[in-house]
Amino acid sequence: MTSVSYGDLAHSFLLRRQSVASKTEMQFLQAEVVTGISRDITAKVRGDVVPLTGLDSTVQRLAGYETLAREQLLVTGAMQSALNTVHDLSSNLAEFLVGISLGVSETRVAAAAATARSNLETVVSALNTRFGDRSIFSGMATSAPAMTDANTLLNAAQTVVAGLTSAQDIETALATWFNSPTGFEATIYQGGPPLAPFIVSAGEEANMNITALDPGIKITLQGLTMAALLDRGLLAGQTEERQRVSNRAGASLLQSNTDRAYLTGRLGAIEAQIEDAAARNSAEATSLRIVRNDITNVDPYEVAARLQDNQAQLEKIYTLTARMTRLSLMDYL
Repeated sequence: MTSVSYGDLAHSFLLRRQSVASKTEMQFLQAEVVTGISRDITAKVRGDVVPLTGLDSTVQRLAGYETLAREQLLVTGAMQSALNTVHDLSSNLAEFLVGISLGVSETRVAAAAATARSNLETVVSALNTRFGDRSIFSGMATSAPAMTDANTLLNAAQTVVAGLTSAQDIETALATWFNSPTGFEATIYQGGPPLAPFIVSAGEEANMNITALDPGIKITLQGLTMAALLDRGLLAGQTEERQRVSNRAGASLLQSNTDRAYLTGRLGAIEAQIEDAAARNSAEATSLRIVRNDITNVDPYEVAARLQDNQAQLEKIYTLTARMTRLSLMDYL
């Protein structure tokens, strides 16, 4: 039988090659021990990476839903804060206005009117709240304020009621103007149509369709505007009729409590829907990550055993190399 032998130089190169291979293998095994993930996922799944690709795609989609949900919850939180401001100012003013009865002094009417004008300015500012670069009550026209400033609103309303001499006529004229497409919506509202529904999870959409044109907001603005016009001299010299305007404005604001509560409830329902969807998405993403880990993770005991075998092999190579080259300390001395 013919045998093949290697010279010293060939043996040296062979041992060096085996040493490099063992060191490389040791690095891979150490990485698997630390991360718990196979270094060759394709080999681990026997070349069938379709399930992994599907899992990764679904997890990324769920992550997108999660990002959108976080952003939308911040927006709805800002909207709730603005609506709370509107409600608090309107409710407090309503009690003040309704308390003005016939026979009270003009000074009290004037004080209520001044408060109404100040509250109107604050309410308009709240409705023009921006979250980042987005106007939250402007619908699709997110770059534009929801409505003009309070002075512009009062100027337009003053034109609407010009020449009217009774509280009832003034209230009717303002109600018509606020609800007409050619009135408040065309001249004061600066936003666009409501936002389109957005996806919160697979097959589920949330409808964030609240704008400054919502009936609960418009009727509140109507009551505030009616009372604030008194601060601009509406029905000057007609104390009793000014008192009636105050009463009607207060009654309108009290009646609008229900509309504002309904609006706040709608927004709360949207928030709850987004939160529930986010929780389901998070749970699904966690489950999918566990499944993926089960596919790609390695058995730590098996890897540890292979690492130990590799270390033993590398030690043998070092021993053989030392014997061949006689690199012992005694020989060196």
